Amino acid sequence: MNANILDTVDQKLIRISCFMSASIFLNYFLWSVNASAILKYLNFYFLLFLVFYFLVNKNFKKFTFLKIIFILLILLSLGSVTTDWDARSVWMFHAKRIFFDDSLYSGFDNYQPEMMNAYPLLAPALSATLVKIIGHWNEIFPKSTNLLILLPALLIQSSFLKNYKFNLVWLMFVLLFSGRILVNGRTDGLVAMYFVSNCILIYSLFINNSHISFIKSNQKESNKLYILITAIFSCIILTLLKNEGLVLMMLILFVTIFLKIIYKMKINKVDLIFWILVFSPMVIWKILATYNGVYPRLMGFDMGLHLSDVPNNLNIFERIYLRIREIENIKLIFSYLLLNEKFILSLLIFIFAWIKKFKENKLIFIFVLLNILSYYLLLYPVFLSTAFDFTVQLNSTAHRVLISIVLSLTFFSIYVFQQRKA
Repeated sequence: MNANILDTVDQKLIRISCFMSASIFLNYFLWSVNASAILKYLNFYFLLFLVFYFLVNKNFKKFTFLKIIFILLILLSLGSVTTDWDARSVWMFHAKRIFFDDSLYSGFDNYQPEMMNAYPLLAPALSATLVKIIGHWNEIFPKSTNLLILLPALLIQSSFLKNYKFNLVWLMFVLLFSGRILVNGRTDGLVAMYFVSNCILIYSLFINNSHISFIKSNQKESNKLYILITAIFSCIILTLLKNEGLVLMMLILFVTIFLKIIYKMKINKVDLIFWILVFSPMVIWKILATYNGVYPRLMGFDMGLHLSDVPNNLNIFERIYLRIREIENIKLIFSYLLLNEKFILSLLIFIFAWIKKFKENKLIFIFVLLNILSYYLLLYPVFLSTAFDFTVQLNSTAHRVLISIVLSLTFFSIYVFQQRKA
C-alpha cells in the first residue's frame, strides 16, 4: 500500500493553487452579492498577480514546461476569434449580458431561454470582470479568462506529479486529448481538468488519509488543512462551471461514501462540513433560478427547429423508453463513446498501468474506475433522453463528454507509475 499521499504533495504549488481557486470563486461571489466594481477589480488584479508570481518565481523553476504551455495557450486564445457556437452563443452570451446589465442575474428575465439561463455562471462572471476592466466588449478577450480558471487545476495535478518527467508526459497528453477545447471558449475542457484534480484531491483527503483535523497541531496537519481548503474551492468551481460539473461532483461524493462504507472508514464532521460547503453555492444558484422561473434543462434544447427522431411532446422517460427499444440506438451510443481513438488510447494506457501497478495501488484504481464507470453508464440514459435529434446530439457532444473520462484514465495511469511501495 502507498504511503500517505498528502505527505508527498508539493506544498508551494498547492498553496498558490489554493489562493488562485479562492480568487476565482471570490469573483463569482462578488458578482452574486452585487459588490462594488472596485472589489471585483482588486480581486482580479490579485489573481493576475498570483499568475505572474507563479510564472517568474524561482521556487517553481522545475515547472518551466507548464509555464511555457500556459503562456502559449494564452497567446492562442488571444490570437483567435471566438467562432465556436457554444462559446459564442452560450458562454459569451452570458458574459456579455453580465457585462452590459452589470448583474449576475440578468438571465433571470429568461430572454433567449434556449441559451441555458439556468446554467451556472462562474466562467462568464470572470469574463465579465475582465471586460469591465477593459471598458468595452469584444469577441476575443473574454474567453481568455478560461485559462485563468484552468491554471489552478493544472497546478493541483502537477503538485501530485513530483517528477518533472511524469509532469511533462501528463501535459503532453492534456494537449493531445483536449485540442482546441482549452482555448475556444467552451467550458468542457475545464470540467474535465477539474474532475481529474478533484478526484485526486478527494481520494487523498478522504480515502487514502484516515483523518483530517481542523486543528493545526503540527506542520503535517497544517499542510493537510491547506490541501483541504484547496479541495473545497476546486470542487466548488467544478459545480459552478457547468451542469455536467455538478453531476461529476455528485458521482465523486457517492463513490467516496460507498468506499468508506465498504472499507469501514469513519465518516466524521470534516467530511460532512466539506460536502456541505462544496454543494451550497450551486444549490443556492439553482434555488434562485427556479424561484425566478428559470428552470434547468438536462440535455438539448428547442431552438424552434423541432429537429428530433421522436415526437416533440414526449417527456424524458418516454423518450428513453422509445429509444431503448431499438438496439441500434444502444449500438450507436456504444460506437460514439467507445470506438473513439482518444478513448481507446487512454484505456490501453490505463490497462497497462493496471497490470503493472494494481497490487500496490488497489484502492486508487477502484476509486477511479468506479467514478469513470458510473459517469459512463450515466451517459446512456442522458443521451437517450435528449429532446434533440439523437444522432445529431451524439455527434455534437459525445467527444466533449469523453474528455473527462479520457483525461482521468491517463492522469491516474501516469500517477501510479511514480508511486513507490511504502
